[in-house]
Amino acid sequence: MDRTFWRQGGRLWLQGLLLLALRFWQDRAGFDPDTGLAVSSLPGKLMVGCLVLFAAVELVGAVRLPGKTGAPGAFAPPDKSLMAAVAGCLLLAGGGGLMAATAAAAREWLAVAAGIAAVLAAAGLLVLTRKARGGDTLSVMPVLPSMLFAVFLVLAVYRPRDCDPVLARVYLPVLAAAVVAYAFYHLAGFLRGDSGARIFVPMADLAVMLSLAAIADGDSLALRLVYGGCALVLTVFLVLRRGTAVQKGKHTAA
Repeated sequence: MDRTFWRQGGRLWLQGLLLLALRFWQDRAGFDPDTGLAVSSLPGKLMVGCLVLFAAVELVGAVRLPGKTGAPGAFAPPDKSLMAAVAGCLLLAGGGGLMAATAAAAREWLAVAAGIAAVLAAAGLLVLTRKARGGDTLSVMPVLPSMLFAVFLVLAVYRPRDCDPVLARVYLPVLAAAVVAYAFYHLAGFLRGDSGARIFVPMADLAVMLSLAAIADGDSLALRLVYGGCALVLTVFLVLRRGTAVQKGKHTAA
């Protein structure tokens, strides 16, 4: 991974890791140990404040982005970011496989579907990465499994928590899964030319940050790996969009 990756994606990871640290702190100090109910706490307030601030920054930054729709050639070849893309896909596939295996033993079929979909999503994103590296025209087909996976992820994260009365405990992982789903949807739309950078970039930025933060609330190692894979893969495509795109064999500004 080169300096461009960390210069353009490092801010998101720093913000995401800050949210992760605050969430770990909140999990230990923001809930009553006897009843499990939320209590007023500094990390809880800082967590909400940072989320609002980061979302506002993304909305303000989106105004300066081009409103025109994307195109298959709107991503640069992942030369020095290739290892990050592959690592993200492997995390996603590994987490999905582990999720499916453990959920099958417990007969949790929704989680099984989410795990299998995660493996298929990772395979599709690897195909997309290979095509981008070769300078081929990118299509939306390899991203379709990611959209299916994101739907199952939202359901798999939400259903075990839908009866929990403590909003402070459940909102972050559900919000993270929902924003990840929205980011993959707009990645597909960007490739089709139906969505623009003004929507895709802020949604993907927030998805990276929230995925990292939600690692603190992962019920299992599998879910933590899935969140980490989503954060890494989306960071790569954000960096490639902000880099130099290849169109018709020539380098042009993305």
